[in-house]
Amino acid sequence: MPAISDNYTAGGQARAQPPVFLEPDSSGMVLVVVVILAAVAGILAAGLHFASGARILQVRQEIRFDKAFFVAEAGIERAKAELRYRAAKLNGVFTNDGVLFGGITNYGEGEFYVWVRNNSADPDPFVDTDHIVIIRSTGIVETATRVIEVETRVTPLDTPNQADAALGIYGTNTSLTTDGNAKIDGHDWNVPVDFFATGSGANGTLSGNSTNPGVLYALDTTVFDEKAGSIIGDPPKTNAAGAYNETYWYQFVDKIIPFAHTYTGGPMGTREAPIITMLPMGATTINNSDTVSGAGVLIIPGEARLSIKGTFHFEGLVVLIGDGVIDDSADLTELGTCRIFGAMVCVGGGLNFKAKGSADLKYSTQALANLANLQVPAQLDMISWKEIKASSADW
Repeated sequence: MPAISDNYTAGGQARAQPPVFLEPDSSGMVLVVVVILAAVAGILAAGLHFASGARILQVRQEIRFDKAFFVAEAGIERAKAELRYRAAKLNGVFTNDGVLFGGITNYGEGEFYVWVRNNSADPDPFVDTDHIVIIRSTGIVETATRVIEVETRVTPLDTPNQADAALGIYGTNTSLTTDGNAKIDGHDWNVPVDFFATGSGANGTLSGNSTNPGVLYALDTTVFDEKAGSIIGDPPKTNAAGAYNETYWYQFVDKIIPFAHTYTGGPMGTREAPIITMLPMGATTINNSDTVSGAGVLIIPGEARLSIKGTFHFEGLVVLIGDGVIDDSADLTELGTCRIFGAMVCVGGGLNFKAKGSADLKYSTQALANLANLQVPAQLDMISWKEIKASSADW
């Protein structure tokens, strides 16, 4: 039995013992908090990952849409480039229902396809001097699609299919000298069957009774020195106003000069592929042993000289531009066998045209009509531009 003295003192009151509290397990509480924070962090990380991933996908799609737009623009430019060169030869190809133009074309990271539609009342395009054409281009890059539509006016080169005379002189203070067996003929002649024909076969045949003036001179300052040779036409010479004037011919030359080939020798085009040839500055001589032929337009600028002593056969239009100076040298001297079918036009002041030897200038609507085959790109003017929904029908 325990001694009372162990708990109480003699005569004292008994005291209650303070309770004993046990401390909780602190390591378990920390674990719970860590788990909760980790879960919250995981949720936040997952949310951030999802949000950033969605944003990345959105940005990627936006980039695709931008690329698709540029690809569609490339299709528009491709169609415009082809239209420039094909305008004169597309007659009957387009209808008001449209036509797929060039098929599907890979470009960069995507592809485009183009529809082209004649939007004029006339179902046959390019019959008139200008024509309205609708171009719709669809650009596709992966899952992105953009569609662009433009309305353009196509104006092919307006080539003259006739002239005022075999030789038209429009500039001031010009001179014409004929000598030897030279001939300027205003009758309408067909070109020879053989482009390189010789002898009588190179002279061509009369197309009928149509006769134009041999020489038309717009100003009475033109000086004629007819030593020999002949000027034939109805009338042979006339000072009357023609259907064309100097301004027209200057504007025509301005349009075609950017596409002219500088002559360095050899042929100046063929009937099947007439070209625009421009003589370089200085003198160009076709020697006795040379045989040169050409078709299209031959431009002799004011700084150039052409002397023909050999055999020269040209079909089309010859434009002689004066240099504003009257001197003893001739801008065009024909001494050899020179045959020109079509017409010659002289513009500008102070030029001299000397036709001598066997020079033979024949008016020919047949040769002039072939100018329509010149490979000169048409002019394209954009009228309107718009982007349309990719779901729209392609006509």
